[in-house]
Amino acid sequence: MKMSNPEIKFIKNKDIDRTKWDRCIDHSTSGIAYASSWYLDRICQHWDALIWGDYLYVMPLPNNRKYGIRYIYQPFFTQQLGVFSAFQTEPEIVNQFLNSIPRQFRLTDMKLNLANRPTTNSFILEPNATYQLHLESGLENIRNSYNSNTRRNIQKAIRNKVFISQVFDIKFFRLFTQQNLKDHSTVVKLKHYIALQKVISYALINHLGEIYGAWDATNNLIASAFFLNTHQKYIFLAASSNAQGIDQSAMFLLIDKFISDKAGKNKILDFEGSNLAGIARFYAGFGAKPETYYSIHQNKLPKLLQIFKR
Repeated sequence: MKMSNPEIKFIKNKDIDRTKWDRCIDHSTSGIAYASSWYLDRICQHWDALIWGDYLYVMPLPNNRKYGIRYIYQPFFTQQLGVFSAFQTEPEIVNQFLNSIPRQFRLTDMKLNLANRPTTNSFILEPNATYQLHLESGLENIRNSYNSNTRRNIQKAIRNKVFISQVFDIKFFRLFTQQNLKDHSTVVKLKHYIALQKVISYALINHLGEIYGAWDATNNLIASAFFLNTHQKYIFLAASSNAQGIDQSAMFLLIDKFISDKAGKNKILDFEGSNLAGIARFYAGFGAKPETYYSIHQNKLPKLLQIFKR
């Protein structure tokens, strides 16, 4: 096991220089909204950080305490964190950051970003897939990459007179999302949806995102998604459909409309991916390609692991 780098300092939240922090994230080779201070401040209860030098490399550490035990976790609605820098995050640097996580955190469960490739044997590593679609090739080329199932479902939605428009009522969107995701995830609580609502409010006020809705022929919302727009990426976040939306293939048309609106821009549509085969096929049906990122796990309390539920 390699020793931690003494230049990497653990900095408490109140002492983080948010201007320097966000400058590092914005210039990072793998910059992404999840690591911006405004996002972290709203999506998780508390976060500290590991920082190398004058914010040359940074690593957010969302953390909490349960039964007197402190642990690091991945907040809901936050796909990737890890080490960020304008310089390359070589495996040895990522290893040094991981080995610099303070001993006071007895459990670590975190997802790194696409640029992080750790090789340390101090953590269990698991690969994950996110699906990305490059939009600069233009609408015609992108639609030519749709598979037959995607094309068929888009036409089905059109036949059902589904139409797409933006949603501006954030609470309405949050309640719809909460209602339609609850059957798929019992661990996402009201507090997590309220945190998401705060993120969306900030994003919309600062022109960093849009909510798209799919409506049926009688003007009822049947599917919706929030697209976060930062760091040359649109992130497909907090998407859901009700039973009618699923039956009428509304999400297929919603995504096609978003692609139609954004095609030709030098940006990436990041579907956030999934390790579930069915969801991965759905994203791949639009021509999106998988990219690998890693989860890291370190449990110093194996008999108590089951108590750490967010």
